[in-house]
Formats: sequence, structure tokens, C-alpha cells
Amino acid sequence: MDTPLDTPLDTPFGGPIGGRSVTITSPCRLSFTLIDLTGASGRRNGMASMPVEDPSFVATLAPSGVMAVDPVEGLDDYGALIIGYLERVRATLGGGAARVTIARPIPTHSGFGSKTNTLLSVGKAYAALNGIATTTTQLAELAGRAGTSGGTVNLIDSGGFLVDGGHATPPDFAGAPNRYLVPSRYAGAGRRPPALINLPFPDWPVLMILPDGAHIHGEAELAFFRATLPIPEAESHRTAHMVLMRLAPAVAEADYGGFCNALNAITFESWFKRLQIGLQNDHLKHVVDHARDHGIDAIGMSSMGPVCFAFTRDPERATAWLDGLVSERVVRRHWFTRIANRGAAIHLREAASA
Repeated sequence: MDTPLDTPLDTPFGGPIGGRSVTITSPCRLSFTLIDLTGASGRRNGMASMPVEDPSFVATLAPSGVMAVDPVEGLDDYGALIIGYLERVRATLGGGAARVTIARPIPTHSGFGSKTNTLLSVGKAYAALNGIATTTTQLAELAGRAGTSGGTVNLIDSGGFLVDGGHATPPDFAGAPNRYLVPSRYAGAGRRPPALINLPFPDWPVLMILPDGAHIHGEAELAFFRATLPIPEAESHRTAHMVLMRLAPAVAEADYGGFCNALNAITFESWFKRLQIGLQNDHLKHVVDHARDHGIDAIGMSSMGPVCFAFTRDPERATAWLDGLVSERVVRRHWFTRIANRGAAIHLREAASA
């Protein structure tokens, strides 16, 4: 029998379950943009984000003699990463060994926040399996995440449209901003950024587009951050205004036209997002630059890409154009999904009666 286990925003979860396995399903994060990449306000980063239902991360954890992760094609390095993380959770919080079976991974290095989502999801499932009372904040610290944005670490509990407040700048920030303005992989563990705005997203279909773009991560992403940041203070102010006075109110009022205008402003006018798109290849740039000529009302690129997300009132025209780009190998695939207005879902599968 499957029993759902709800976990509201950063409240302790866990407790005796008497079960044999736990399955978790977590929607993945899309990023509109980072907000303050100067630190001049006394805070840095902050993100506008939202989770989509497809792709979602799905994994099952069951008791085992040793910590183990079943192999997943294309994720060879994730097994050791997950085992190392669960061993840290176990050493800190207790619990037994578990076997992790990933039924549906999130595409890596594509703009979905896959590593943070994977670790937090597995950590939540492990806590539920072992009846451990903990919080997402503690699990993120053990995972060494949340040092840049508060997207995934908040959305995994709440879903919906989110604006987080980033991190306070340390006393030595002005002398070494590039030490702190770095991708999440290099930022390490941080205090979970506060959720400033968290709203249910309107029931608008989301057109996901995966161009045959570049997967920018690791040292290449770090080099980009170091060469680009901090950005001019006025540009951070402009981005904050786009998010707080255009994007968020449009979501709150279900104003489709206003939302599309705000998303396009972020994509085509904001300083940092233009630089991120500029780092991409011609395939992705073609999709972004020409989408609005083919029935798409608004388009954005999540994080460093290559995944893009769009909104349209003419799906037949938009998908016909994208089908053509698939045949030309400019786009790998496209699909419709919706925003997840709830966080991860945990189900306990109890052992069958003897």
C-alpha cells in the first residue's frame, strides 16, 4: 500500500513508518534569472524560479546491507556522489544502509538544477525510510548546496513561483567579490535563502524546448562567472525591478500578457541573462531570437541553458516550427508540461503481510 507523506516548507519530517521502501517524486527547477550579482545592496544572488512537472526526479530507496546506487546510464559519477552524501547524512542523523534506484533522472548540466534536486530528493527519502526527523535546510547543508540561490532548496518543499532573497554579503566581500559570486557547485553549503515571494503559478501550459545547445558547467561556468561578475549595480537594480514589479505581480494577478512581457524583458534586456545566452551556440541563439516570429509569446533560458521554456497561445504554429528545427537538428526535442504548485511527493510502500 502506498501512503503519501506531505512535507511542508522546511518543517521537520520523519517518524516511524514500518515500511520497506520509499519513493520520492520531485519536480525540477527552472530559473528565470539571478537577481543581484553585485553585492552592493548587502546581499547577493537571489533568484526567480519555478518547478515543472516534466522532467521530474523519481527514485526509490529500500533497506540494504550496504549503501548502494543502481547504475543509471549517463550518470556514472552520481553513484559515488549519492553514496558519499548518504553516508554523511547517516553519520550525522543516524539510519541504516539503503539501496537507491533512480527510475527517472533529471538531465544534467542543462539548466534544471539536477545535482541539488537529486541530492535533496534522495536525502528526504532516506530520512523518511529511517524515521529521521530533519529539515530540508539540514539536508542541504550536508549536501554542500544552497550557497548560491534558494531555488531548488525552497521549491522542493513548496512548488509554485518563487523569489528568494539570496545571501548576506560577508565583511570581506568588497575586496574579493569573485570569491563569493560563483556557481552553486563552487559556493558550497550556505544558509538556506529566505523565500520572499511564493505564489501558486497560473494554469498556463509551459512549452519546454531543448535546443542542441552547449552544456556549460564546471570550470567553463566558473570562468564565465569570474570574467563577468560583478555586473554594474544599475543593471542589478533593473533586473530586480523586472522581477519584483513586473514578473511577480503578473503571476499574482494571472496576467498572461504582463507575464510574457516581463519574461521577454529578462531574456532580451537584462544584462546577465544576455551574457549567458551570448555564451551559447548558434542553435540556441536561433531558437531564442526567432521564437516570437513563430507563435511563441515569450521565451526564457534557464540558468546557463541549454533548456529553454516558453509560453504560447498558438501551440500548433509553435510546435510546427519546432518540429522543423528538430528535423534540422537545431532542436533535440520539445514538449508541453505545467508548473508544479507543490513540492516533492513521498510515498511509503509497506511490506506485504505474511
